[in-house]
Amino acid sequence: MASKYGYLLLILTFWYIVPVSHATEQDSLSTLYLQAKQEAELFVKSFGKNVTFKHQLDSLEAKVQSADGTRNGAYYIQFAKKYIKHTEVIDSILLMAEKHLRASNCQRGLGEALFYKGVRALDTQKVEEALGIFNEAAHIFKLANSPEGEVYCITRVANYHSKSRNYQLAEKYYKELLKRTEELGDVNLSEMAYLNVANFYNQQGKTDEAISYYSLLEKSLEKSNNKKRYKPLYNNLGVIYIYKKDWAKAKEYLHKSIAIKQEEGDSLGIFSSYQNLFRISVQTRQLDEATHYSSLMLDLAQKLNVPPNQMLAFNYNNTQYLILAGEPEKALNQFDEYVAVKDSINKAAFSDKLLQIEQGYEIEKRDQAIALLQQKDELQQEKLGNLKVVIAIVASFVIILLFNGFYMKRQWMKLNEADKRLKEKQQQILTINKRLESLNNSKDRILSVIGHDLRGPVGGLKELVELYMELPELEPQDITNLLNTARESSSSAYYLLENLLTWANSQRGEITYKPLLTPVLPVITKTIELLDQSINSKGIRFDINIESSLSLKIDINMFRTIIRNLVSNSIKHSPTNSLIEINTEVLKNGVQFSIIDQGHGMTASEVQQLFTKKEAYYISSDVSAKGTGLGLILCKEFVERHGGSIWVQSEEGIGTRVHFVIPAGQVTYNPKVSKEIYYSD
Repeated sequence: MASKYGYLLLILTFWYIVPVSHATEQDSLSTLYLQAKQEAELFVKSFGKNVTFKHQLDSLEAKVQSADGTRNGAYYIQFAKKYIKHTEVIDSILLMAEKHLRASNCQRGLGEALFYKGVRALDTQKVEEALGIFNEAAHIFKLANSPEGEVYCITRVANYHSKSRNYQLAEKYYKELLKRTEELGDVNLSEMAYLNVANFYNQQGKTDEAISYYSLLEKSLEKSNNKKRYKPLYNNLGVIYIYKKDWAKAKEYLHKSIAIKQEEGDSLGIFSSYQNLFRISVQTRQLDEATHYSSLMLDLAQKLNVPPNQMLAFNYNNTQYLILAGEPEKALNQFDEYVAVKDSINKAAFSDKLLQIEQGYEIEKRDQAIALLQQKDELQQEKLGNLKVVIAIVASFVIILLFNGFYMKRQWMKLNEADKRLKEKQQQILTINKRLESLNNSKDRILSVIGHDLRGPVGGLKELVELYMELPELEPQDITNLLNTARESSSSAYYLLENLLTWANSQRGEITYKPLLTPVLPVITKTIELLDQSINSKGIRFDINIESSLSLKIDINMFRTIIRNLVSNSIKHSPTNSLIEINTEVLKNGVQFSIIDQGHGMTASEVQQLFTKKEAYYISSDVSAKGTGLGLILCKEFVERHGGSIWVQSEEGIGTRVHFVIPAGQVTYNPKVSKEIYYSD
């Protein structure tokens, strides 16, 4: 009985210790990551404004040479965060960060890497990918016991659906956001959630719901005094109360917003708030206030580079103000300026408020005409009646001409654009047809050559099997010879098919270049061992002269394919008991690899044609050395993917030298030469 209780106690103890040890490990990794993150932030900030992006990138590469994956991931993330809007190299940097942090099992850092990958995906319009990444990041943050990271991911997804007007799905995520922040009890996260949810309802015109969440935010800010959230709170409440025509509250919140913007020196924000106060004073016919705000905004407009949509709104409001002030001539001039600014925007995105103004433009235009006539009657009385009518007619005619001209210009531009697109499509179709014709010809040629080359090895296997079936009582040595011949035939067919599959994937763009810093000698040695075992039936020796510590930043699969094809081609062309050399030489611009054989060689014209066409052809030194040429095509493509070059030197009766270079930026080595010689069995 005691032994049973002891066994149960052992199980419970193990069950308790394992999660605790895992949590302790994650806590330790998170601490290590946060320390590295602080170092990385200082490193990124250390670059001056005159330091080029390339120099910063080189400094980053030098900084992450250590074997500490967590530290490297932190540096990659902070660099990518600084240049999140930069070129596609940032995607590669974030991918490296993800790989390092997955390898080190640092969940906290991995969550941040995925978060910024999601931000990049949204910036490049990869919506489905971005949403998947944010969901995975939220899950990783949850495992890492980092609730703030999980909340930021949920907020990003909710805001995206809100901006896309997918309100039902957005509301689902916002409710989840409120639930998570309430569970956490974090004041800062709760305030962020209140602001985002209030903005969400404000965007839909649900002002009562928006005000309720803005009120929750305002109550929380009274305790936390988080000043950075006061500005959007007061500004948005002021705009909402304008829509509700509660002028007193609108003014109260707009003045509070202006006070904060003045402290921060946000001049454009002040101009925007004055715009709203100006609009209120015009709509409530408070002439003195309107005059005050018009003067302030004109003064700011001369000092600032005010966005076109803000100037358009100001010109519209100022037109109404001048009508209210009884200055019809200035009102007409201001209205002309409004039309001119509107034409110059050229499909700009207006704010929701300005869009509502434009939708009611026709009605307001009639109101303006009536108000203008009334002002003319009051100022000039009956003796100016005729002039008043003329002005109204001329103004209407000018407006009609402007709108008609604008409409005709737009139609003409659309027709030109459509004609341009049609011509581009026609040119694309011609280009595609030529490409398809070329691909079809290439397909026919390669199928013909492959059919010829496959018939030999497969036919040989068939004959060997039939011979064995007819003569089952062969001597062991004869059986061994048959198997060696079968192995050579099957290996030839296999390498031909592998080259064909690689070539096809290359044509479809499905081969991804993934460089890693890799020792070269083991890769070349293993590749030659496999070739020696499979297709070397001529007793050919291999002399490998490579520095044992030479390392290159290469795509291993591509590099292995280059070596395999070049060496197997040399085997095909080499006589029995000859020597194939594989050498390297460190140059100023990189490392040069050379594969040297003692075969029949080629003429100058044959060498010149080797890389001229991306299609199948024969390399015919003798009947047994025919090939499709795909191997050399793949070698050229893969060397160029590494930023290098490949060329051939050959002389009839002497042999062939194939050279290719990997650029210097990819190389690390210690000058210790290793020489290995392999002999065929």
